[in-house]
Amino acid sequence: MNDPGSRCPPFEASSGAFATTHWSVVLEAGREDSIAARDALETLCRAYWPAIHAYVRRTGQSPENARDLTQSFFAWLLDRGLIAVADRRRGRFRTFLLTLLQRFLADRHDHATALKRGGGELLLSLDELADEEGRPTLPADTGRSPEAEFDRRWALATLDNALRHLRAEAERAGQAGLFAALQEHFGGGDPIQTLAEVGERFALGESAVKMRLSRWRARFRELIRQEVAQTVPSLADVDEEMRHLLAAVAA
Repeated sequence: MNDPGSRCPPFEASSGAFATTHWSVVLEAGREDSIAARDALETLCRAYWPAIHAYVRRTGQSPENARDLTQSFFAWLLDRGLIAVADRRRGRFRTFLLTLLQRFLADRHDHATALKRGGGELLLSLDELADEEGRPTLPADTGRSPEAEFDRRWALATLDNALRHLRAEAERAGQAGLFAALQEHFGGGDPIQTLAEVGERFALGESAVKMRLSRWRARFRELIRQEVAQTVPSLADVDEEMRHLLAAVAA
């Protein structure tokens, strides 16, 4: 197989929207080389790039090194056929992926340290990652650990994907404008327009607007659960994963 890393586009870490990975995609990516498997691998790259890149950055890597390491991680997964051993029965895919990422980074660190002791060309510029006392430098501290940052990016992406599906449903129903006006009422912030003002704008009574908002909120929760259900071993794990998702977003 040709360079597997070349199939993962160099996405920016700021990208917040990605499709939550389905287990069917994971299994397809783990199969032998085929057009479908290559497409599945690219879907995996797109799906988990922001979370993995965020984790690597929080370990102290520079933006450039973090991008390179994230790219190399996906190539490493494919080179060793590790996607093929993913087993839905063993747990959540995000946990499986995070464990492999930690192993990959530990291996890279050990290799780079050995090169620094023994001479030779470094794969990573270790000096630029440390301050004058040799401690690793970090990006702007959010107070979250790498693991917490990974989970938060995963959770936000899951919400974004569910919201994207809901928006598409509203558009198909010819209610794109109303959805856009009510979207700010989905969260806990202070909306710019009241429900009465939204109703006046769309020639609807306030009670009709409230009913539509209630239905969209319920559908949003349902879509989030569907997203979560596709990445856990069984339906019995959905509630626990939903609690984890909400905690990760609030962290």
